[in-house]
Amino acid sequence: MNITVLGTGIMGGGIATVAASKGFSVTAWNRTVERAQALEGPGLKAEAELAAAVSNADVIAIVVFDAASVMDVLERSYQAAPADAVWIQMSTIGTEGSGEVREFAEAHDLHLIETMMMGSKDQANSSQLILIGGGEQTLFEQAAPFLDAISKKLVHCGPQVGDGTAVKLACNLWLGCITAAACQSVKVLERQNVDPQLFLDVIAGGTSDSPYAHIKGGKAITKDYSPQFEVSALEKDLGLMKAVMDSVGFRNDLLSLVMDLYAQTDDKGHAHDDISAVATSFE
Repeated sequence: MNITVLGTGIMGGGIATVAASKGFSVTAWNRTVERAQALEGPGLKAEAELAAAVSNADVIAIVVFDAASVMDVLERSYQAAPADAVWIQMSTIGTEGSGEVREFAEAHDLHLIETMMMGSKDQANSSQLILIGGGEQTLFEQAAPFLDAISKKLVHCGPQVGDGTAVKLACNLWLGCITAAACQSVKVLERQNVDPQLFLDVIAGGTSDSPYAHIKGGKAITKDYSPQFEVSALEKDLGLMKAVMDSVGFRNDLLSLVMDLYAQTDDKGHAHDDISAVATSFE
C-alpha cells in the first residue's frame, strides 16, 4: 500500500515515520520541503512537488494546520491522484471547515473520510494515537491497514465527514481545560512553597487521576515547555469550539476564560511552545 502524507509537522512527521517503519511505501510532502527531506529513510521518500506526491497513492493523509491549508492542498492536488485513492482529512478544522471540505470532495467524486487525532508528539511517534472518525464505513475498511498501523484505537462517530470533527472539538475543549487546571494547581502550590509534585502524588491512581495531568503538570513543574501540542494550535481549536457554541446558543463563559489564559500565554512568547506553558499565565 502506497501512503502519501501531506504535512510533516509534529503529527504528520510522526505518522509518516511510523507508517514507513511498518512496511508501507511512504511519500512525504511539506510546504517547506526540507522538513519532509529530514524524515527520509527506508520506505520513506520526500517529494517537493505536490502533484507528484499524490500520483501513486492508495491513501492520502492530510495533516496540515487549518481549513484553508486543507482546501489549498486538495485543490492543488486532487486531479493528480488516482481516482480510487482514499483521502483522509486528519487536521482539526472545525464544523464549517469540515463542511467545505466535504462539499469539495462530493463535487469532485473524491473518496474522503476524516480521522481527527487524540494524542501528541509521543503518541504519533509510537502508534498510540486515538483516531476520531467520520465518513463512510467502507472507506475506513479500505484504509484500515494504514489506520491500524498508526493508532491504538479508532472511534467511528458517524457516516458523514464532520461527525468526527464535532467529537474532536469537544475532546480538545476538555483537554484545554484540564491542562490549565493541572498547571494552576502546580503553580498555587509553588506560591505557597509547597512541593507541587505532591498534588500529582495524591491524585495518582485515584478516580480523579489523569495521565494528562501528570504529563502537563510535570512539564509545568520542570518548566520544560518543549512542544508536544503547541499553544497556537490549541488556540485555533478552542476558537473553532467557540464558533460551534455560538452557532447553537450554548454558554461559553468557561471556554472564554480558558481561551484568555492561553492568549496570555501566547502574548508571553509561548505560541509555539507546549500548551503546558499556560502555567506561565499563573506566575
